[in-house]
Order: sequence, then structure tokens, then C-alpha cells
Amino acid sequence: MKKSKIIILLILIFCIAGGIWYYWKWGEDLRFAKKLGAGINIGNSLDATGLRNYNPNASELDYETFWNDEPITRQMLRTIAAAGFQTVRIPITWEDHLDAEGMIAEEWMNRVETVVQYALDEGLYVIINLHHEMWLDLKAGKEEEISRLFQTVWMQVAERFASYEEHLIFESMNEPRLRDSIHEWDEGTAELRDMVNHLNRIFVDTVRGSRGKNKKRYLMISPYASNHEEKALQDLEIPGSHIIVSVHTYIPYDFCQNEEGTKEWNKEDAESRQKILTVLENIDRYFLQRGVPVSFTEFGCKNKDNLKARKEWTDFFVKEAKKHGIPYVWWDDGGDYALLDRSKNNWIWPELVEILTK
Repeated sequence: MKKSKIIILLILIFCIAGGIWYYWKWGEDLRFAKKLGAGINIGNSLDATGLRNYNPNASELDYETFWNDEPITRQMLRTIAAAGFQTVRIPITWEDHLDAEGMIAEEWMNRVETVVQYALDEGLYVIINLHHEMWLDLKAGKEEEISRLFQTVWMQVAERFASYEEHLIFESMNEPRLRDSIHEWDEGTAELRDMVNHLNRIFVDTVRGSRGKNKKRYLMISPYASNHEEKALQDLEIPGSHIIVSVHTYIPYDFCQNEEGTKEWNKEDAESRQKILTVLENIDRYFLQRGVPVSFTEFGCKNKDNLKARKEWTDFFVKEAKKHGIPYVWWDDGGDYALLDRSKNNWIWPELVEILTK
């Protein structure tokens, strides 16, 4: 074979190998996200707040049951895994467990680690976050103060869990927003979206700058208010790789959340169906087509004595999410959205669990 032909062949082999490598790396994060599959939140437990307003002498661990939910047990996590869930999201509020310098109480950190270990022992992926932090209110002029405490808390969490492998995922914030404003639950203003991007960068830099497995740990970031509206998604910046976008979807609102809304869901209703499909189309356009995975870290519909409609809505949502390869995590608050009876450790609505996990 002539030398020129050998060179051409080597170039061709190099190009093909490079293309395969690029394609594999491009899809790496998407492939990881698909492993998260179906998930469930254990809400209103480690994220409970405000106890010391009523009982100044309350202990750190008293908070876990303050909002009338049972303490999280190993058996709860075993039941969740046995049902076929792959992921558990454990919302955590750190605010009431910080001293004046922002240092986390050791007893509280130990309890969080114990619960995380319960879940990991059952083979579950685990998401932990900053949840009901009232200081994390996106007020103008407070950015420096918020950023400083935000970094301090995440430095401690990253350090404590540095040796944990990829089944543990950190989520930067839950529904970061300007409270009690006209923009609290919409897509926010450009300035508010910029502040969220700024905090997400601090989060990623802080975790990546720590030791151990945090260098490559998968991290979740939220758009403004964890909102699914197009502008909130479009303006979200992705600071690096191994990033998953965390979005919340309770749509249509009148069916899923509004107490005064409707009990009825009809998948044949074009308007209701299209609201969900539009969110999925925007997620595909702004993230999935770029190789950036997305997870619905909260979704669900509250119980209004309308099991048939809830089953139909859940089935439609799950099937459409799966078409896009998007994992989903049901919001279980121990109340109107509850699937798991935490006192008896059995399923209240096994029909919904089957739809989620099948």
C-alpha cells in the first residue's frame, strides 16, 4: 500500500474514533440521568422549619417530626426501593441548624448523613439540597450576604459527603425566588434570573473545589423558582459538565394544586394536554438537544377523592416524560400528595405507585 493511502487511512480511522468518542462523551450525562428513573420525595421531614418559634428549647432532631410526619426509617427506604423506585429526594432545610457563623450543628449533619446512608444501602440514587431557607430570598442588595452564607453551607455539606460515590447527587436550591412579590411564581425578571445563575455558579465552584468524589459528582441546578416557563429555562446557564437541570411541574395548576380547582382530568382535552407537551418541547429544545439532562424533581397531583383522574393524569405525564428520557420524582409531603403511609410503612395509593414504577 502506498504511503499516501496509509496516511489517508490513518486520518480516516482517527476521525471515526474521534467521532465515536465525542458522541459517547456528549451523551454521558443524558445516560446517567436515565438511571434515576422513577423517584419519590420524602418531604416535610428534614425540611421542616420554625419549631423554635414555638419551643425555644427544641432539640435539633425534634424538627424532623414538627410538621407531623414520622421519623425517616431504614424500613421506609426499603419499602421505596422494593416498590421499584430508583431515586429518593430528601429535601433538607439547614437554616434552623446554623450558628451565627453559618456552621451546621453536628447533630443535624449526623442525622442527615444517617438518612442518606439508609437510602444508599437500598441501592437508591439520593438527592439532597437546600430547601426552605428563608435567608435565600433573592432581594436586591442582599446578593453578597446570601452568596456568602450559601457558599459556607455548601462547603460543609460537600466536605461531609466528599467520599460518597455517584449515587449521591447535590441539588443547589429549591425554588429560588423573590418571595412575596409579583414574580414569586413566574419566570422572574432578567435580574432575578441572573442572581440564580450567579448562585448556581457559586454552588458548582464550591463543590468542584472541594475534595474527593465531588470533582465529578453529578450536580443539579434550578432555574428561577424551579420554574418550567420558557424564559426561565432559556436563561438558565449551565456551568460545566455533570450538571442536571431540576424543574418542578404541577400542571395544569387547577387540577394538580388548586384546592378550589377541578377534580377532573381528561387526556383528550387538547389545552390541558398541550400545557404539558409544551414544557417537554421546551426542555428538549433548550437542554436535551445540547446533551444537558433534566429531572422533574417535583411533580404530582394532590388527592381530591379523584383517584381515576389522578391515575389518568399520572399515566399521561409519565409516558410523555419517558419519551424524552426525563426522570421524575413524585412530591410526597406526607399529606395531600402522599403515596406512602409513613406510620404503617405501606402504600396508600398502590395504583399510582404502579404507574410511576412500571
